[in-house]
Amino acid sequence: MKKTIWFRVPLVISLLVASSSLIPVTAVAGPMSAAPVKLGWDASPDAAVAGYALYYRLANSSVTDRLDLGPAQTATVSNLEADSDYLFFVVGYDAAGVESPSSNLLRYSPPAMSRLRITKMSNSTISIQFRAAAGALCRVEFASTLASPQWQTLGSTIADTNGNVLINDPPSGRSSMRFYRAVRQ
Repeated sequence: MKKTIWFRVPLVISLLVASSSLIPVTAVAGPMSAAPVKLGWDASPDAAVAGYALYYRLANSSVTDRLDLGPAQTATVSNLEADSDYLFFVVGYDAAGVESPSSNLLRYSPPAMSRLRITKMSNSTISIQFRAAAGALCRVEFASTLASPQWQTLGSTIADTNGNVLINDPPSGRSSMRFYRAVRQ
């Protein structure tokens, strides 16, 4: 007689990164890679759960990708297309690999870049951080006014393997008021 093991995964998947209106992006031919997205979920209360798997796909596709995450309760998904609708869901599985019913579906359209996170450091340097597709060439520009702004390049860099971008604005020569924007080249 075959024994069925039942367990459940909570019906909540939450995005751990903020989506927002995007900053200007240079047009390119073909699909643009999105900023990585980090997903997280609550642990299943069932002791039989040995691990989790994240499934995702383009909303208009029948092809589904599966990431086996072991016991982790978060996953970062890269290599998504910007501004495309994706569906995500999580299942738990037992030691034999039997999967639970899926969690709720999460629909998400990843941006090409995340919002800027601007921090004033103890030495008055302004740290500008954001996320973009890994390997993307990005630059930060600044202007002293938004009324007829004259944008100037502060610096350029390539997003690291996790999609992180960091550019610092040192205090020397900086006006008291600055506006920043990120541009993906």
